Amino acid sequence: MNRFVYLDNNATTKITAEIREKIQPYSDLQFGNPSSIYGHGLKVKRAIMEARENCANLVKCDAKNIIFTSGGSESNCSSINSAINQLPNKKKIITTKVEHSSILEYCKLLEKKGYEIVYLDVDKNCNLNVNQLEKEIDDNTSLLSIQFANNEVGAVLLTDKILKQIQKLKTKFDFLFHIDAVQALGKIELDITKLNADFVSFSGHKIHCPKGTGMLYVKDTQNFVPLIAGHQEFGLRGGTENILGIIALGESCKYISSNFEEISIKIKQINEYLETEVLKISNVTINCQKVKRIPNTTSLTFDNALGNQIMFKLDQMGICVSTGSACNSESSEPSYVLTSMKIKNPQNTIRISVDENTTKSQIDYFIEKLKMCI
Repeated sequence: MNRFVYLDNNATTKITAEIREKIQPYSDLQFGNPSSIYGHGLKVKRAIMEARENCANLVKCDAKNIIFTSGGSESNCSSINSAINQLPNKKKIITTKVEHSSILEYCKLLEKKGYEIVYLDVDKNCNLNVNQLEKEIDDNTSLLSIQFANNEVGAVLLTDKILKQIQKLKTKFDFLFHIDAVQALGKIELDITKLNADFVSFSGHKIHCPKGTGMLYVKDTQNFVPLIAGHQEFGLRGGTENILGIIALGESCKYISSNFEEISIKIKQINEYLETEVLKISNVTINCQKVKRIPNTTSLTFDNALGNQIMFKLDQMGICVSTGSACNSESSEPSYVLTSMKIKNPQNTIRISVDENTTKSQIDYFIEKLKMCI
């Protein structure tokens, strides 16, 4: 019988036993609506407040600047929606060709409404074209939206150098800055105050929480324009709160804050072991190997083997990897990220993403079966 080895943690993660235990009371005895003013509801409201503090502590911001959403996609779209409403006379949005599909699809809708959308190029290592960025930013720009790290190849786009350059541009031109930090949360130490962003998006199911929960950092809550109207979340995001998801997100952020160094060491060590073993295989390239990456992600391109065939064969052996983003997994076309990077033979690529619970034994099993596949 095949073992089960999960190596697709950038797509989603397993809910931990600690988080399941934490949220259980809120699906049983403490099920009240936090908007209710009697004790049964107020207990839940206090739990949300505690979760918000834990989330804010992890990314080093004030709790009043964190609002809970349904996930990374809603956080991304909420940021765009607020930006175009805060600066209605500016009709230009700048993003990159390798953003999450939620950003790219919203931008397509805005193009139909007359907005000018500029998609910045990246090179083979997913580095931003800084000269293009500086050339395109102008007085008509309402929003600059760039992901912190790419979910397919792991490359960090927002290096310290790029962030400093963006800050200079912000002092010259009046535009809003959004960061999609979904893949960075829990993997790279984040300090919101140093990012100088107006909006930062996060997702819970990338850090062992239930799917359907996210959060959004909003710098200027007074001028924020909600995507979903309602009194909840300080009037910034309507709808009855996803209690189980919010409690889980707070618990996960609390755990990461207390154990970040240990988690980072485990992920780094197991991924280095993975890549050392991969390089013993002929005719394979590790993409973005020489640039800064989130420490859990490895993108492999093979000379003479199709990525989707490898993925399906590994699946038959109990191993989960992907050929790219889970949001585009049903497409038969090569990854738009890899195509934008001009990777040779992008259709020959698979992505491995580990977590702190991945073992050497699992990697050995994966390498053994990978050799058989190719």
